[in-house]
Amino acid sequence: MAISRLSPTPFGNRLLDFLGENDYRRLQPHLELVSLDFKQTLYEPRSLMHYAYFPRDGVISMLTSMENGSGIELASIGREGMVGLGLLFGGEKAPARIMVQVPGTALRMKGNILRDELSRDTPLRRLLFLYERAFLKQIMQSVACNGLHSLLQRCCRWLLMTRDRVDSDWFVMTHEFLAEMLGVRRSSVSEVLEPLQKKGLIHCQRGKIQILNRKGLENLVCECYRSVHGEFERLFAEH
Repeated sequence: MAISRLSPTPFGNRLLDFLGENDYRRLQPHLELVSLDFKQTLYEPRSLMHYAYFPRDGVISMLTSMENGSGIELASIGREGMVGLGLLFGGEKAPARIMVQVPGTALRMKGNILRDELSRDTPLRRLLFLYERAFLKQIMQSVACNGLHSLLQRCCRWLLMTRDRVDSDWFVMTHEFLAEMLGVRRSSVSEVLEPLQKKGLIHCQRGKIQILNRKGLENLVCECYRSVHGEFERLFAEH
C-alpha cells in the first residue's frame, strides 16, 4: 500500500500535510481549528465520537482506567497522528478516555465527513490505514514497557516522546499529571525526576518541564522509545 509524498500543504499536522492540493481543497472547508486545553477530556470510554482530531501543536493521551479510579496511558497522539481511528473501521464509540496531555491546537473534522471520506479509496484513507499500524505498534510497545522496564526508563521515554511531539524543550506538565500517565504515585514521580534534575538533564518549574540534555535522556531510556519513534519515522519516510 504505497502513498506518494506530494507537495506539503499548510495544515500543520503531518498526516494531513501528505495530501496533495486537490485533497487539501476538498477537505479544508471541513476542518475547524480548535484549542486543546490542559487536561481537557475529549472523550470518555464508550462515548460517541462526533469528531476526529488532527493535532497541530498539542499532545493528546489515550488512557485506560480501573474500577478503583487508577489509570495509565496507553498511547499519545501529536502532530504525527489523529484521534478517532475507530471511525476507520466503522466504530462510533471511544475505546478509552481521551484527554489533552499538552495544550495546543488541533484541526477537528465531523465524524460523518470523515466516514464519507473513508468510504472511498482516497489518499487520506490509505494513509490512515498505515498510521493505524504505527499506532498499534505504540500501544503494544507501551504495554510491554509498563510491565518490563523501570520507572526511570518509562519516565525518560515519556519525556522524549512528548518533546518530539511538541517540537520544543519546554512543555506544560505537573508531577500529578505525569504520575497519572505512568500509573504511579506522585511521590514516585518526584523520586525519579529529582535525580534527573540534579544531573542537569531536565529542569522542573511551576508546572512546566524543560529538557536540558536530550542525549542524556536517550542514554537512560529503554529500547521502547527508539522502536516507536522509528516506526513513525518509517511511516513518513517511505510513503
